[in-house]
Amino acid sequence: MNTYIINMLSEAITPITHMAGVSGNESILNREKVLYNGTVVSVPTLSGNALRHNIFRAPGVQYLLKEYELENKVSITQANFLSNGGRLFESSSTEDLSMLKEMREISPLLKLLGGSLPYQVVAGTMSVFSGVLVCEENKKIIEQLIGEECIPKEKLLSSEHFISKYQYTRGDASKAPEASTYIKDDVRGESNLMIYSGENIIKGALFAHKVTICNASELELGAALNCIDMWQKQGGKIGGSTRIGHGSLSSSVLISSIDGKTDYDCDDLIKAYQTYAKEKKEAFIKWLKKAIPDKESLI
Repeated sequence: MNTYIINMLSEAITPITHMAGVSGNESILNREKVLYNGTVVSVPTLSGNALRHNIFRAPGVQYLLKEYELENKVSITQANFLSNGGRLFESSSTEDLSMLKEMREISPLLKLLGGSLPYQVVAGTMSVFSGVLVCEENKKIIEQLIGEECIPKEKLLSSEHFISKYQYTRGDASKAPEASTYIKDDVRGESNLMIYSGENIIKGALFAHKVTICNASELELGAALNCIDMWQKQGGKIGGSTRIGHGSLSSSVLISSIDGKTDYDCDDLIKAYQTYAKEKKEAFIKWLKKAIPDKESLI
């Protein structure tokens, strides 16, 4: 067993609109406070929760559901555990250690992610840190996070240089040239035209983020890399407004471990995990039915 560190540097190839909320009718970027030159400033960030779900849980579970032919077969409770971490339905003063041991042997992915079975919480082995904008205000943080040598010097501008605004219009059907062909009696009332706007991180901005995997084998590392690979192949989606072309990151990965090794072959690790996962298909399905029995399930 080992502890692995995955350092990631992700470039925005489309505007990023990872939001914290709205002010009036304008969407506001997610920010966190940073101490910079004796002053507290607010700098855009990508939440660790969003990165964890979009990079690891969503694509990782999607891979298993497809590989195990479980699409449209699991129940809502089973789907919630796999895709969203589940929830605790009943208190329990004891843990079913044999169930946990079986899960960790059968599924490197679930060992990474953990979750909440209806009767007990299952701790994962993976920690996902927030995405830190590569900018002047975060320079010292990034040096500690991924190392000074990984920082492109030309990107160390004030964070405000990387923030822009967008504005889009949601049309009004009655104003379309062809409206008379589908609106009854061509009755046109008050305009329904809608303008919506917000802040975004510009294309070309960089985010540094890190993942640690504790007490793990190379199978779990391969599971994590398989998730990253799938996420990238699907466009590296993060944040909102992906429907209109926002929210795509292109990421590079550097792996190290506490034993000092850095020369990992990502393709070999992914293949080893995929081979193992395929071999555990029947055992995984059997475990899922036993761990979360549900009459609505079709498995």
